[in-house]
Amino acid sequence: MPSDSLKKLSRNADRTYLLIATGLLGLYILPFILLGEDAYVTIHDNLDSDFLYLHLLKITRTAFDFDLNTVIPNVMSGGPFKGIPRAALRSGLNLEVLSFWLMPPYVAQVVNFSVIHSVGLMGMYVLLKRYVLPEPDWAFVRVSIAFLFALIPFYTVHGVSVSGQPLLLFAFLNLLTYQARWTDWLIISLFPFYSFFVWAGLFICVALGVIGIGHGVWALERKGFGRFNWTYFGGLVLLSSLYVVCEWQMIYSFLARTYVSHRTEYDYARLMPITVAESLRKSYHLFVQSQYHAGAFITVWIVLVATLSGLLAYFRRNTKHFWQLAALLISIGIICLINGFYRFPAVWMSKGSLLQSFQFDRFYFLLPLLWLLLLAVALREFGPRSYLNGLFLGVQLVVILAANKEFIANVRKLTGSPQNEKFPSYQAFYSPHLFGQIRDYIGQPQSAYRVISIGMHPAVAIYNGFYTLDGYQNNYLLAYKHAFRQIIAPELAKGRAEMRTYYDAYACRVYLYTAELGMNYMFGKTQNRSLNHLQINTKALAALNGQYVISAVPIRNATENQLHLEKVFDDPTSFWRIWLYKVA
Repeated sequence: MPSDSLKKLSRNADRTYLLIATGLLGLYILPFILLGEDAYVTIHDNLDSDFLYLHLLKITRTAFDFDLNTVIPNVMSGGPFKGIPRAALRSGLNLEVLSFWLMPPYVAQVVNFSVIHSVGLMGMYVLLKRYVLPEPDWAFVRVSIAFLFALIPFYTVHGVSVSGQPLLLFAFLNLLTYQARWTDWLIISLFPFYSFFVWAGLFICVALGVIGIGHGVWALERKGFGRFNWTYFGGLVLLSSLYVVCEWQMIYSFLARTYVSHRTEYDYARLMPITVAESLRKSYHLFVQSQYHAGAFITVWIVLVATLSGLLAYFRRNTKHFWQLAALLISIGIICLINGFYRFPAVWMSKGSLLQSFQFDRFYFLLPLLWLLLLAVALREFGPRSYLNGLFLGVQLVVILAANKEFIANVRKLTGSPQNEKFPSYQAFYSPHLFGQIRDYIGQPQSAYRVISIGMHPAVAIYNGFYTLDGYQNNYLLAYKHAFRQIIAPELAKGRAEMRTYYDAYACRVYLYTAELGMNYMFGKTQNRSLNHLQINTKALAALNGQYVISAVPIRNATENQLHLEKVFDDPTSFWRIWLYKVA
């Protein structure tokens, strides 16, 4: 058949499969639209923190405030403390910040979710189409793998930090092979403004640098000469420079230490055993399950497929294919070992050093891309028309869907079998009606008093406009950590050692911990728990202007802690029942 006809058939097949994949991806997104705010949205490290702060920038009108001296008083403010530095939160130049400023928070969540997963589908497709599976017969496989990549449960609050990597790699490979077009420069220019430098950007830049150096060394060995690729280098400089432009507030405040951060007291030696065995265990866990921020799923199936493919390549003497598989597996292994053993050098460095204050082990944000590339390369050995490829892809689809708690929880809600106690809806978690009752009952401007929460995430109160003493923040004043500790010192003293260790050695969650409830922050109205022996330092609480305690459980010995029960609040739409106490 003439080559033009082959190309036409290939384009038609790709178009058909892409339309099907796009439709299926639409079904994947549909539960968030049908359920609206009754949908379940990931709470851990999302609704309890990063998602909340995108919303907080809007309600405090600081989204586009670039003054390094600006503080946000809604969180961790009281007594002599004015709040958290604006520079510690997401840059106003980030497109997610803009989306939350333009839209209601849940709508922004759904829009970003849709865009991020769509970018994952198209980015992986064009990467596979040009550089991994370019032949016409591979249309079904490359679209299927792109679809699988798009289904990975990426954290939406990180933008395209993970889902956009295939598209970014595609652009840089075009630069590397001197095939760049203006669209590649556009991709590189936009990427820093829709991703997050601290989580993934730095490590993406390092990885791209390694690719560039590796290609230069390969060219030198194969051809006996090497020409410096100024185009590729220029793209890397552009990407890095735009990250600095986008995140300049955070980077400057971190390097210049415009305030003393609680991160200077990170103590890795206390957080987990610093032993070879424990580090290997951590590396193994990352290898078999990836990392939840980047999009966790079980990887054993891909390892089995790659191993079988590697054995076939070895016995068929397909050396090139064998070493491609080996290179990808070795890269994944190195990233896992870096994560497992990172705490060794971090412990050796002095407290407050750059190595301790910043987590340089986050190369695991590259793992989803590497795992799906490994699967794509592995399938080549079986041929484009092998029934085994369909089997391998089908099993991987089940594996990824099974790892997606959001999707499963929302499908259960749509089919009439919700697990609301375990997976509360967006609306039930934030409970605006319930907290509106509390606000109206207190009857003062919310900026005039401070609240603290027990048995629930402070994010709920913050979302509803309350000014809190507690919060979940990755970067805040060290002095505040010490002042807040005085409130919970009696409970830390009698609680489990892990609670003390977490607060003293880490303390990103500045919560009112109790020995009876432990490190659980989700006591819904159906759990019937209570506090019988609460012991807090009420004087320290009053010193920070703490006037109300919002508790998800009743405090039986409230009077012993100089707390007066004002009222019990309930609402049928809420996950919580609230006991409101006033500090005497």
